[in-house]
Amino acid sequence: MDRTTGTPLGAVLLVLLALGFGWALLGRHDGLSLSSFGTSTTDSDFAAAQAQPALVWPQDMPEPMTNYVGRRVQAFGLQVMTVDADEGFWVSKDGRTAWIQILTPTESPYTVLPGQIVSLSGSVYPHDAQWPSQIFFCPDRQASESRLAGVPTHIAIKVESLSLGIG
Repeated sequence: MDRTTGTPLGAVLLVLLALGFGWALLGRHDGLSLSSFGTSTTDSDFAAAQAQPALVWPQDMPEPMTNYVGRRVQAFGLQVMTVDADEGFWVSKDGRTAWIQILTPTESPYTVLPGQIVSLSGSVYPHDAQWPSQIFFCPDRQASESRLAGVPTHIAIKVESLSLGIG
């Protein structure tokens, strides 16, 4: 994300937070452990869903995303609505919105900006209402943190699966 403002201490703390978050999440073969999200979904249920073919979001997913937990997804031509957190942003397509969380133990090489078009691949992950408090939200984006706390799922992606400007 864009780091044109801030203090050196803030940057160091942000890097340490990102490293800790990435380290905690990279305990599984797919980069995440469900216990990190405080959910009741079992690892075996999640693994079974991962074995299914990838779906295209939102076209192949007309039901609430909670019905697709663990499913691998691909998405093309998503509009970035807001970039509210370090390595996290809201996207929209066809009237549907989703939170995208980039999983990386270091700062991603991308600067994602509102209005950009992105394509990606990842998986649908559940989270409880406390999970957003573990994310570094921009200081003026507490409303987004509250919004994410009220949404029980997000799409988690590896940094290399994000493409900017591709529709």
